Amino acid sequence: MVELKLERIKSAVLFCLVLISIVLTTQIWLNMPIEGIFIISKKTEETSNFLLTPNVEKASFLKPNKLIINNNGNHTLLLNKTEVSMIYERILEDTKNMLIAALGATEGIEIEKYECDYIQKLRAGQTIELQLPFPYDYKLFTYILGVESPKWQGIEHIDAVLVGYYNNNLYLVDKENNYIFEFKSKFLKSNVRAMVDMIYNSKPYSYIFLSEVDQERYSDNVLIPVNIADHSMWKLSAYPESYGYTPESIAAAFFKDKDPSTLRSIIDSEGNIVYTDGEKQGIRISKTGLIEYVNYQTKLESNNSKFTLFDAVNIATNFVNSNLGFPKDSYISSIEQETVNNELYRCLIRYNYRYEGIPIINDDINMDNPIEVEIVNGEVKRYRRIVKNIRITEEEKILKNPLEIIDILLMRLNHYKNIDMKDIRIEDMYMSYLEYGIDIPTSMIPVWVVEIEGDFKDAGKYILNAESGVILYEPY
Repeated sequence: MVELKLERIKSAVLFCLVLISIVLTTQIWLNMPIEGIFIISKKTEETSNFLLTPNVEKASFLKPNKLIINNNGNHTLLLNKTEVSMIYERILEDTKNMLIAALGATEGIEIEKYECDYIQKLRAGQTIELQLPFPYDYKLFTYILGVESPKWQGIEHIDAVLVGYYNNNLYLVDKENNYIFEFKSKFLKSNVRAMVDMIYNSKPYSYIFLSEVDQERYSDNVLIPVNIADHSMWKLSAYPESYGYTPESIAAAFFKDKDPSTLRSIIDSEGNIVYTDGEKQGIRISKTGLIEYVNYQTKLESNNSKFTLFDAVNIATNFVNSNLGFPKDSYISSIEQETVNNELYRCLIRYNYRYEGIPIINDDINMDNPIEVEIVNGEVKRYRRIVKNIRITEEEKILKNPLEIIDILLMRLNHYKNIDMKDIRIEDMYMSYLEYGIDIPTSMIPVWVVEIEGDFKDAGKYILNAESGVILYEPY
């Protein structure tokens, strides 16, 4: 009897040891970086307001408008959706690491230069393509990446980055100068191929570049799904982020060195709340959720110290992080500069964010992007944000074929505005969520955004209801 009990105890101990071994082995596989194996990291608590350290974390704002997988003439648009977000982020991270290695290398890199039409060959091969929101200045691009001393001269702008996921070659596209720069080295490595394999195992949607059909009508940015007949998107509802705070707590975030009770406050005729310290700063909190900060005492005349674009990115990033923070999946969407006597005087940096990989368009026509920071002579002059807390509804919207959307728009321009068809060129086309409504919560519906290029006053950005094709916004 005693021996039987001992055997049972031994069996139980052995079972526990085996179980522990399995757990530990699994943990190692989940966290160890192995070539071709995706690294799954532990989920961390999300924070909405954290200060980025210079250079390294700022690279998180270098995000593409479109991340495209090219596979021997077939194309897939990869959105940063929840179910693939880890793969999406890993592709971005691997690409950034390759950029840092290539642009900061002193040796071991071969570089070739091609004209921009070489991109057709790259798209016909096996590459991932990151189309950037705007042409980045090369020096600013390398600075944000954290490359202290970029080694390669002759590159002025970066419109797109491509990576060959079989050969690990890196390509930088400079459209203004009509060049593509190819970087080759045995030291450039990534796990992008494994990420691409995972995506294709899920049978993603197929897309087509319309420039492959008609180069005169479409730029090489226009990418649409081949078959959208069974595709739908959820209608969303949105609340202003200010609904999660009291007006006093928002004021306290901006006036950190003052007691909110000592601030002057008024409510204007439209119900907006204005706080000021009576000396230098003021904020306005509107009923729609727009929060606007103004510094009344920025220096209008240039000081002796030089104010650079690098400084502007640092100032804007740190200011937003210190004052309500960035929403998830934020990225720099545009940078405007104004110089005086060849020195930077004013800089306007805009940020956008996405929901399930889809950009957000506000119903406030005075703001193209949800976050704007205006910097004058090295100081924040104005800061505006209209960020929404978004929730999914139970209402689905069936999307109209993008070719039908194009036909509706061309008919509008040709038949009703008398614009010759040969003068109309479509520069870009993409999905967004457009906010509308005056009641809270407001609604957000899927729309097609079409950017028309041409030498006529009606050129610009058009927004069409993705379900009905109704034109909701056009240049005026």
